Amino acid sequence: MDITTLAAWGEFLGGIAVVVSLIYLASQIRQNSRLLQASTTSASSQVEVAVHTLMAQDPEVAKAYGEGLAHLDSLSEESRHRFDAVANLWIQVLRQQHQFQRDGIGSPDEWTYRHDGLRWMFLQGPGFRQWWRLRREIYPEPFREVVDSLLREVEAVG
Repeated sequence: MDITTLAAWGEFLGGIAVVVSLIYLASQIRQNSRLLQASTTSASSQVEVAVHTLMAQDPEVAKAYGEGLAHLDSLSEESRHRFDAVANLWIQVLRQQHQFQRDGIGSPDEWTYRHDGLRWMFLQGPGFRQWWRLRREIYPEPFREVVDSLLREVEAVG
């Protein structure tokens, strides 16, 4: 076997090694993407659990949130602070998922779940719609556009 044949075999084996490496890297990237999506879902879920736990453990928070959904102006100052805290947590979860989606790392199913949850809050709560209008300016423009679009959609329905 001469040097030319050895070189040809070396190129051939090198090409196979490159293909195998690319297949391995592609599988690692897919696995990493799935882990990243699971991590983003977990982060949002942890906040959601914290909110539910807070409302389950403190009836005053649950009452303020329920009343605030219906009539924000009817809340006492103390209840208004409670409502603000819970509403802000919900919006932060959605904002976080929106950012994950924009960055290409969020689960589309998780985004749909959060988006539909906000639609429900807007439909069920004129107080929540009012709260959003009062606080919308503190959120980034792309996120405001998403929430405002949803708000217009909900208000068009009735």
